[in-house]
Amino acid sequence: MKLSEEAKPVSERMLNLVAPPTAKVVSVSLELEVRRGDGERALTDGEWGRVVLRAPSIRLRSDSGEVMEHAASDGKAFTTRDLAAAIEKSERKGRESGRWLGGVDVHHVFFEGVLPDSDGVWAICWGS
Repeated sequence: MKLSEEAKPVSERMLNLVAPPTAKVVSVSLELEVRRGDGERALTDGEWGRVVLRAPSIRLRSDSGEVMEHAASDGKAFTTRDLAAAIEKSERKGRESGRWLGGVDVHHVFFEGVLPDSDGVWAICWGS
């Protein structure tokens, strides 16, 4: 995530970063990789093109609570690449309106997946 202003440590004793209240989100990119006990590797072209959701659209909820609907590029299903792009768009918008310690949340940035909520919206899950 790139911001208009640099994030700073919360304190000298913590590793957590906090964005200034006036900082704006400039860009968001989701970097996916395959992790195994012996390390990690980049996704292959085949993995990027793999269908991961057979649905014409998906509604995603960011941590801020904002919901965005995204259409599958072929109108039928989402590939890994399509879903990653939808998550990036949702987070670009959602992070801007959310607040963590007074600014954009720059601490919860480890993608943990998407989970379906009871209302049919998929929650984007982040860890720190």
